[in-house]
Amino acid sequence: MKMPRYGLGLISNEPVGCSLDGVEGLSPAMNSHEASSPCTRRRRRSRTVARRILGSFLAVMLAFAVTVGWGVVAQRRTARDSELLRSGYLPLVLSVDAALENQNLVSAQLNHITEAKNPADARQWIETARRLRPRIFERIRQSATSKVLTSTDGKARQMSDQIVAASGELEAFLAEDRAMLASLFEALETADAPRAKVLRDGVMAHEIAGARRTRVLKEQVESEMDQRIAAARDRERRALHSLLLLAGLTLLVGFGMTLYARRVLRPLAAVTDRARAVAAGDLTSQKVVAARDEIGELAATFESMVEAISKANEARLQSERLAAVGRMAAHVTHEIRNPLSSIGLNLELLEDELAPVNGSDEPKQLLQAIRRQVDHLSALSEEYLRLARPPQSRLEAEGLPEMVREVSSFVRPELDKAGIELNLELPEQASDVWLDEQQIRQVLVNLIRNAREAMSKGGKLRIAMHEFEQWAELWVEDTGPGIADDVRMNIFDPFYTTKNRGTGLGLAITRQVIDSHGGSIHCEPVEPHGTRFRIRLRRADVADR
Repeated sequence: MKMPRYGLGLISNEPVGCSLDGVEGLSPAMNSHEASSPCTRRRRRSRTVARRILGSFLAVMLAFAVTVGWGVVAQRRTARDSELLRSGYLPLVLSVDAALENQNLVSAQLNHITEAKNPADARQWIETARRLRPRIFERIRQSATSKVLTSTDGKARQMSDQIVAASGELEAFLAEDRAMLASLFEALETADAPRAKVLRDGVMAHEIAGARRTRVLKEQVESEMDQRIAAARDRERRALHSLLLLAGLTLLVGFGMTLYARRVLRPLAAVTDRARAVAAGDLTSQKVVAARDEIGELAATFESMVEAISKANEARLQSERLAAVGRMAAHVTHEIRNPLSSIGLNLELLEDELAPVNGSDEPKQLLQAIRRQVDHLSALSEEYLRLARPPQSRLEAEGLPEMVREVSSFVRPELDKAGIELNLELPEQASDVWLDEQQIRQVLVNLIRNAREAMSKGGKLRIAMHEFEQWAELWVEDTGPGIADDVRMNIFDPFYTTKNRGTGLGLAITRQVIDSHGGSIHCEPVEPHGTRFRIRLRRADVADR
């Protein structure tokens, strides 16, 4: 497919809907959705770097607090168990031991009381031991009902109740041998040895039964105490393991949060490297990694700034290039116009004086061919002169749709001849725009004829107008084969052309005219094929305000 031939120009690489002045856009739909543009989304981003770093710190502190809290709880449990053993179970065991020793003393005295030389001494020991029993059992009950045992878990309270009940029963049981002891002592006084032995055996059996019940009580307390010690050791072991696990988890969380903080701050290093590259002269556009935080916003803003600097440099270089071309064109035009004028006058004299030779018009045809070339050179010098010394734009508030309709009527015959269908999409009522009518007519004719040349086999040409808050846009859109990206990048540059015969000044002058109007012109592809030129001019009513 043959590529259409256009004049030269500059493509706007400005991001659609995300320019620095906030007015660039690709289409009405995109401009109407400006609120959802990337720039707007960046402005709406939450500033979350400090919050994320604070969250990381709080996560580490939470893990540390859990570890410390678990250690405190484990220590308190250990302290409670130690206090329970020291102030509860140990006094209780000692009190039960005292009761058991008291019974053993009574049993020992009873065992040889009948053979004793002085039974009165044995009787004194036995009565003394029996008088101590109420105090011993009272001490058992006090130990069992101490604050430590009654203020802990339910199992300890249950055991306390059992000890109190068992000690009361045991005390009552041991008190039942008082009558038997009195009879025993009476028999000993009367020297009734057979009766004394019988009574002694009965009291001994009663005391042995009491001692057995006391040992059972002691074993119960010692068993509970051993269980408490084993449970405390088990809890201590589990607490140590849990503490080590939580400590490891805290270190892991701290390490993870450190990596997370580095990941959060990593784009800052990228921005720093990018700033160094820009300082070294690298103004190429770079892709910004999206991040909903201050660093992401900084990176996006920095890239926008770099893009703006790059465009400003390009515009400055373009301006300097155009100035140099303009000076050269003015010099060349000045040197060519005078000789061309002389040649034109001499051609007119020759045409008037030259008579046909032998009835042939060949000399006159040669002169006419020379005249056409002189006219071509004159037109070319005029284009160079317009580029070097562009005429001053006289801006007036004019209606754009009316002018477009007039230009369309003027070029419609040549479009019909080329098999091109012209479609106008112009509003009936539209705001006036600031324009120089003659210059904008020239711009429209140039764009329409470029579109006609691009559609050598016919097609459709669409001219549409759209109004925005401060601007009016005029679209000239064709259905030709389109323009290659590398060509579009240079399409507005002076002397750049893809035509076999062309100066490459048409689109350069077009952009110059639009720039003098304070507007802009952009070239962009159309799907599935074709090209669209967008001309943006200032609305007169907005400018007045």
